Amino acid sequence: MNWTPRVKQIKIRRLYRYAKIGVYDDILLHDIGWQLYDRCCDIVTVADVYRYGKVPCPQCQSQIQRQIDILSSSGEGGTKEYWFNCPHCSKRLLWRDCRLDLRINPRCLTCDNLLQVSDKYQCNCGKSWTKKAYGQSVRTRVRLPCPHCRNLVRRPEAPLKEKKAIRQNYSPTLSCPKCEGTAFHRNGNIECIDCNYIRRWKAYRKSLKKKDEKLSCVNCRYEFKWQEWRKSTQTLRTGNPKPARDFVKKWSACRTSQQRMIQIDSLMQTLHGRGPLAPLFIDSGESKIRQMLDDLAS
Repeated sequence: MNWTPRVKQIKIRRLYRYAKIGVYDDILLHDIGWQLYDRCCDIVTVADVYRYGKVPCPQCQSQIQRQIDILSSSGEGGTKEYWFNCPHCSKRLLWRDCRLDLRINPRCLTCDNLLQVSDKYQCNCGKSWTKKAYGQSVRTRVRLPCPHCRNLVRRPEAPLKEKKAIRQNYSPTLSCPKCEGTAFHRNGNIECIDCNYIRRWKAYRKSLKKKDEKLSCVNCRYEFKWQEWRKSTQTLRTGNPKPARDFVKKWSACRTSQQRMIQIDSLMQTLHGRGPLAPLFIDSGESKIRQMLDDLAS
C-alpha cells in the first residue's frame, strides 16, 4: 500500500514561525493539516488491523478477514516510556536518556568517574566490568545518574491504569493443522473434532506466527502475503493510536484557519508529552524532533 509520508520538520517550523507573528498561511495550513490527517488515518488503519484482524486490500481497500484472527490484540496499550523531570535539576528526561549517556560515556556505577576502556571497563577506584556485564548492569538498574546533573534518579513508574476483565463468551472455530477439519480452543489446547488431533495452544500459536499467511481479496481477486503487508507498516505501528484517532475526528470539523492551527498545535503538544510517538508523524531524527517540540512548547 502507498502510505502517507511523514511531515517535514521544516514545514512545521515555518508554520509556527508565521503563527507567532499572527499570520496564518492557508496554503501551508492546508498542506500540513491534511498530510497529518492522512498520516493519522493510516496509523488508525494499521491499529485496527491488529485489533480486529481485518486487513485492507492494497488495491481496492476492501476489508479482508485474517484467518489467524486469534492472534489479534483486542487492546490498545500506551507507550512503554514516560517523560519525567529530574528531581535535582528539573530537566525533562526519558529513562533511555540515562541509559544512552552511560553507553556513550561509560562511568563507574559507584563513584561516577569516567571508565578506562580496554578489554574491560576499569575505574581508578578499583572497580571493573566486562563490557557485557556493564551493559547488563545498566539495563537492570532502577537508579541511574541524570545525564545533566549526574545525580541519581529513580526509574519512573508507569501510570496506573484500570484493568478491565475481558471475557470471551465464544469458542472461535479453527482449522485443524492436520486434516483441515473443524477444531476448537478448549482447556489450553486446540482440539479437532474430526481426527481427534490435540496440541497445546501455546505451541499452536507459535507455529502460526511463522506461517506465511496468504490473503485474497474477494472483490478484485488480488492476492498478497500478510508478512509483506505487515513489513510495510513498520513506521506506522504504535500501541497508542488515540492521539491519531482524536485528530482524525476533530480535523474534519475545523472550518477556519484558527481552528486548524489549534488542532495542529494540540497534536504537537500531545506528541511533546509522549516522546516515542513523535517519529511516527514527523520526518527527522529523534533528537532533532525532540528539540523542535521543546522549542515549539517554549
